[in-house]
Amino acid sequence: MKKKILSHTSVMIVLTVILTFIAASFVMYDKFNSTMKKGVRDEAEYVKVGIEEVGEEYLNGNVGKTTDTRITLTDSEGNVLYDNEAEASKLPNHSNRPEFIQAMEDGQGEIVRYSETLSHQTFYYAVRLNDGRILRLAKTTDSVFHTLLSSFIWLGLLMLLIILVEIVLVQRQTKSLIEPVNNLDLEHPLSNVCYEELRPLLMRVDQQNKQIASQLEELKKTEAVRREFSANVSHELKTPLMSISGYAELMMNGMVRPENIADFSGRIYKEANRLGNLVADIIQLSRLDEQQDAVVSMESVELDELAKDVVNNLRDHAEKKNISLDYCGIPINIQGVRHVLYEMLYNIADNAVRYTNPGGHIHIYVGRKGNRPFYRVEDDGIGIPKSEQKRIFERFYRVDKSHSRQTGGTGLGLSIVKHGATLHHAQINVDSDLGKGTKMELLF
Repeated sequence: MKKKILSHTSVMIVLTVILTFIAASFVMYDKFNSTMKKGVRDEAEYVKVGIEEVGEEYLNGNVGKTTDTRITLTDSEGNVLYDNEAEASKLPNHSNRPEFIQAMEDGQGEIVRYSETLSHQTFYYAVRLNDGRILRLAKTTDSVFHTLLSSFIWLGLLMLLIILVEIVLVQRQTKSLIEPVNNLDLEHPLSNVCYEELRPLLMRVDQQNKQIASQLEELKKTEAVRREFSANVSHELKTPLMSISGYAELMMNGMVRPENIADFSGRIYKEANRLGNLVADIIQLSRLDEQQDAVVSMESVELDELAKDVVNNLRDHAEKKNISLDYCGIPINIQGVRHVLYEMLYNIADNAVRYTNPGGHIHIYVGRKGNRPFYRVEDDGIGIPKSEQKRIFERFYRVDKSHSRQTGGTGLGLSIVKHGATLHHAQINVDSDLGKGTKMELLF
């Protein structure tokens, strides 16, 4: 930053000094030139009056020697009669000079002639006398280019001095500018904004801090969920495995009466079936987690047909519990993953059957709310307390754990529904009262 400021400032100083010097030189030179020309014109008028009153003798006195202005007097034909810097007889005829011609015609004439190297310029002013003779005065000065070139050494020294002063000032100023930036509290960037120009950047930093904090909090929660999930998986797998192992050990050691073997075998089958369902649900959740981060191929799925399959597959289970299972739907196509959609619809309806008391009623609907398709399951089962409704989609979370084990649930069904809803950008609505039943809806 110091190098950039120093280099940019140095360039600006050099350009400013050079341009200012050139502009000032032209202005001052123009003023000096105008003053010089006016002086030559005035001097010509004085000499003219002297010649006309005294005669040519006026020039032969001290007038020509006391001035650094060149004085030349010619007759009306251009022949030189007098010159204070050269012998008149040796000078060429001046009748072809522009200032001579102009003076003959208009009474006065002037011109500026430059030397071949442009280092000097001469101003000629000619005036016609009353007797027709021509008086010409000339003054030589340095040209503007020579004036500029002769001043470059002083200009260089001046720029060097300014740049040295500038280096010292830039070092101090840069240090004072950077110090507040170095002392910024990046954890709380908006608590002390040293420069308003930095506010947009500090706002971005503050937003990023909040995002990072949010992501860290999310990671902590995710890690906590994973640890809880691992512990729950271990516990849920351990329970049926211990049951299977215990029953099998009793049968292997001949500690089961022949008439009880069928009962023990049924218990082993039931626990093995529960274990298989648990593993299947864990695998399904794992696949859904993978699909959240991958591009999933969607297809057109008939929601009404999928819901009918769910009803048909659950009807026997419902009839065994003496539960009335009704369905009402219309044909609706949605974009989705067929097997995931089926799992979602099945798990919601299966939960209704599991947690509805014998003699209860379950109604399943497929329809539209505005332009959005929906799938809804209503039951008059045990219901869900308001305080528990936000947690029912957590893995292995059960409102009534003892009742859940009796019904054979794995505790992962609604977690699968939640993951599937996220995959399909669907909304889950739950309306339930303890002891009065539950209404759960998927809005696509």
